[in-house]
Amino acid sequence: MNLRQEARELVQNLNQRMSPSPYDIAWLARLRVGGRPRWQHLVEWLLENQYPDGSWGAETVYYHDRIISTLAAAIALHVNGQDERARKAVKKAERYLWGHVHLLHRDPFELVGFELIFPTLLAEAHALGLDTPTHSCGYDQIQLAKMRLIPADLLYSPRVTTVHSLEFLGQLGDLEQLRRAVGPNGSVGNSPAATAYYLSLGAQDERAVRYLETVEKNVGHINILYPFRIFELTWVLNNLDYSGVPITEFTDETIWRTLQHELTQEGIGLDPSFGIPDGDITSVTSRLLTDAGYKVDPMILAKYENKEKRLFRTYYFERNMSVGTNIHALEALQVMTDYPNRVEVQDQIAVAILDKRIFNIYWLDKWHASPYYATSHVLISFLREGGYLIPTCRPSVDWILHTQREDGSWGFYADGTAEETAYAMTALLHYHRYQPVDPDVLHRGAEYLARTYEGAGATYPPLWIDKSLYVPHDVVRAAVLAALMCYEETFNRQVDMMASDQKIPV
Repeated sequence: MNLRQEARELVQNLNQRMSPSPYDIAWLARLRVGGRPRWQHLVEWLLENQYPDGSWGAETVYYHDRIISTLAAAIALHVNGQDERARKAVKKAERYLWGHVHLLHRDPFELVGFELIFPTLLAEAHALGLDTPTHSCGYDQIQLAKMRLIPADLLYSPRVTTVHSLEFLGQLGDLEQLRRAVGPNGSVGNSPAATAYYLSLGAQDERAVRYLETVEKNVGHINILYPFRIFELTWVLNNLDYSGVPITEFTDETIWRTLQHELTQEGIGLDPSFGIPDGDITSVTSRLLTDAGYKVDPMILAKYENKEKRLFRTYYFERNMSVGTNIHALEALQVMTDYPNRVEVQDQIAVAILDKRIFNIYWLDKWHASPYYATSHVLISFLREGGYLIPTCRPSVDWILHTQREDGSWGFYADGTAEETAYAMTALLHYHRYQPVDPDVLHRGAEYLARTYEGAGATYPPLWIDKSLYVPHDVVRAAVLAALMCYEETFNRQVDMMASDQKIPV
């Protein structure tokens, strides 16, 4: 297989593939019209996709995801369940919630908007008479703290990220202000759940109904976010850039013109239909365009810098710094040589990132559930930065080397995954160019990726963080292809994509 050709075809055929979201499906499944469920097939989907332990959510056990998805599904089935199956499913869900809500602290990070949504859903469940926990594990206080960060006049603004999670307002939502928050594509914040919430308050808005029907038609199910064209494109290119192959080999002029057009003086967001630019995508896009030979105004990126801390935000009113956003800003600064006080800012980012390393071993980011994601990106950036940062990489490299599984994979949770293996491999291969690591580790990792690679039809466990866990399939596929290409470049040998007839689940 020609990996470069595979990558080129991937870039040219992106179609926003993403995993289904039980959380969002539950919001649609509670809607009614004419006294009956508006979408009965989504009620059936919930009944068919409950785990034996009573929960819903991603296959990766991440308690925030399981709790919020299970709570939303239990409410939907209580409202729209028509038979004994639904009643039993709700009872199982209630038992799961009581048995697991206290485990939320075990997760590395909250989900997007969890501190806003969870207390509201819990209160709604109580009001409906469900037997759910009576405590929110402190999230009611966190909800209040978050609300204090957001000016009241911006609460419904399509220019502030709370629009993506407005279902947290519950029965207090203002229907007229929600109507004004509806975007040109009919969505509230490009979120099926928030859009369904708007309809659940009694809105008679065919734009919103068409949006939800369009999501299912175009994607094949209901997911957490739609559309997300710029996010998908930039993250696919970002992953391919780690391959060591010039990024322009995978693209044509049309792609660069698209990114150049969408990158305004305010930055760039996850989709042209989403009216909120963010620091992470802006950093990645700025670096990619600069690498491809295009001029980018450094003041675009400067809008996301905290001038006191010399660190970068993803969005306004966020509670926690993102390691990923700052490491991608550092990578952008490495090529944007005319950025104001560039060296000083780079040093401040590096020091802050080092301070965020957990147990001096690995990094976590609030946009991804696996430390292999953040750690890989940090190590590659530090190696590119050079100097005193190269020796600081060694503890994390040792951790990666010692956590490879017997089958050649890496995985932070129950099983090894192709995605996490790709991140681990890419980091080790970049480090190998500075100081050799055990080549057998790299060979076994490449063999695992080769024998599990399934091309365009591959599916991957959800590890990305939004209001629930999700997976952007082609972004992950690009990471796998990049790791394999980087391996080929490093060892000057072609990967045998038929390395084994036995498929190992990814």
